[in-house]
Amino acid sequence: MRKSLLVAGAAAAALAMAGCSSGGSGSGSTAGSGKVTLTVVGFEGGGTELASIPEINADFQKKYPDITIDYKYVANGEYDQYNNTRLAAKTDADVLMTNPTRVQQWQKQGYLEDLSSQAWVSQLLPNVAPFGQVNGKTYAFTQQNIPIGLYANLDILKKAGITDVPQTWPDFLAALQKLKDAGQPGLLLANQGGWTSEQLTLALAANLLPATWGAGYDTGSSSWNPTFTPVFDHIKQLLTNGTVDGKLQNGIEPFNTGNADFAAGKWAFTVMGAWELQNFQQNAKFDFSFNPFPGGDAGSKPNGVTFVGSGWGVNAASKHKDAAEKYVAFMADPANDSRYLAAENSFTTLQNVPSPQMPKAAAYVDAFNAGHSQVSPIEYLHYPTYEQEFWKVGTSLFNDPTQSSTSLLAKLDQTIPKTAA
Repeated sequence: MRKSLLVAGAAAAALAMAGCSSGGSGSGSTAGSGKVTLTVVGFEGGGTELASIPEINADFQKKYPDITIDYKYVANGEYDQYNNTRLAAKTDADVLMTNPTRVQQWQKQGYLEDLSSQAWVSQLLPNVAPFGQVNGKTYAFTQQNIPIGLYANLDILKKAGITDVPQTWPDFLAALQKLKDAGQPGLLLANQGGWTSEQLTLALAANLLPATWGAGYDTGSSSWNPTFTPVFDHIKQLLTNGTVDGKLQNGIEPFNTGNADFAAGKWAFTVMGAWELQNFQQNAKFDFSFNPFPGGDAGSKPNGVTFVGSGWGVNAASKHKDAAEKYVAFMADPANDSRYLAAENSFTTLQNVPSPQMPKAAAYVDAFNAGHSQVSPIEYLHYPTYEQEFWKVGTSLFNDPTQSSTSLLAKLDQTIPKTAA
């Protein structure tokens, strides 16, 4: 996901390191007043991704006037550096924004409180719940489940005589050829760094592989080779049929250059997350839609793939665990969760909260509600640098699609060890 690649500048790093240091064990009550200052740290809620968190925080303080929120936003690129030293020193915030990787890491280091007894735990969707758990116990409220898929410039498609967004892999290949024949721009796979090759692979996997692959990897029942061979073969079709230039795509930065180019109308399709919906709605001068990726056989319906992102945990060293648990529960309250989901264009993670309506992503919402969606299979892997290892292979595949799928996938099995949960 985009958040895993953000890099803050030196000034931001200095600001982060100089910021609030009176966290978990350092925050306190005003003597004799019963009032509590609750420190919260997150990689959302500031910068360009407010996610309605400032408004939710304000409403929390209205409900709990004896609790003052001291919220610290730290850009994701600096987030681990900011927190890890403070966690070790027991001076970090009372409430920590998490993600699945950090839940695993911080729980094993003893930094997260067990939240299994909280009421919201029973409402977590079964396919999302494991991402906030370790050994069956819940350590975080997983709040974000964002779809990644295919944006389509409907105006460009019409110019090429394409009336509908493709629903299957054969239709998608045919549409790309039709665009090329009409002299219209085709598919943007901005892959500088390798992130987009990963998302394309996972989007295809949601259509071609069993949903059990990811959950079985750490236990040894799944492997990259040969299971992902059909996925890589599909990608090779794109890279060798004359419609996608992999070397060109490897030179395009995805989140700034790529998104700006799509918003400017320079491409018919791009692969990106739903977090860009607002950007495109505000800046694109053409009609567009956001869709599950069309990776299946003729006659099939496309399956979407979602990325499980941010959530909330309680610092095990906090002196205000009751207030911290109230904060996490407030985020899980249907009214507040709905606001967050709408701001993030995220699908729900709770049984008692519906996903937001997203008109430009109506096809994706319908697919999700009908069960045609899978959580990103690679997120089940507990090896900490799994994404970076894939980016290397994906970049290599884009550079030279004549390489053996077997050798590329075997390399993934070698560089991403199975780590039993």
